[in-house]
Amino acid sequence: MTRADSGALAPRTQLLAVAALTLLSLVFWDSVVLAPVKLFVVLLHELCHGAAAVLTGGEIVRIEIDPRIGGACLTRGGWEFLVVSSGYLGSLLLGGVILLLAGKRAAAPALAWGIGLGVLAVTLAFVRNGFGLFFGIAFGAGMIALARFLPRRFLDTALLYLGTISALYAVVDIKEDLLTLEPRLTDAAILASMTGVPAIIWGLLWSALSLLMLFLLFRVVLRSKAARNTPAP
Repeated sequence: MTRADSGALAPRTQLLAVAALTLLSLVFWDSVVLAPVKLFVVLLHELCHGAAAVLTGGEIVRIEIDPRIGGACLTRGGWEFLVVSSGYLGSLLLGGVILLLAGKRAAAPALAWGIGLGVLAVTLAFVRNGFGLFFGIAFGAGMIALARFLPRRFLDTALLYLGTISALYAVVDIKEDLLTLEPRLTDAAILASMTGVPAIIWGLLWSALSLLMLFLLFRVVLRSKAARNTPAP
């Protein structure tokens, strides 16, 4: 182990801590303490809708972030099915990217800087409501501050957690559907209206995919960290 790694958690212990923290977050999802993380996930989710529209010939009109932990991305044009589906898929893919990069401890500061600057750029370019602008600027600046001042052994753990929560957006959505049993305008509900497949089925499919991909990503990160911490012969 190098001097820079002294005091860091063992890879397996770190990932178990991230998994436990994620599980607690899902159980206590309504806690106000989680608001910044939840709003970041919402912003990421809405951005993925917009990115799908742009990639299929459409455009982003505006993004709004609601203090009640909601959001909307108004798009024009593009392939509607992909635009709707991309909220879940994009959150999973971007969350996975954050996880993989956070697993490379040396990359943690650059990743935090990238997330901070990215959130600021997206906010200024597309967010058009007052609360959304306030949150985006505050969160982006906060990530940059963490990149500069938070010890690296804590920074990569925080980023692993952020990536995990982002990847599990579909699980959060289906959890809310199962607990409330009330009709809600979710991506799953919109897909149901487009395809005739019940929203609960879409939610379960995306949740299963998210959990499978998260398991595989954790294995990759664990192997990468273990290999890096193995002393050279």
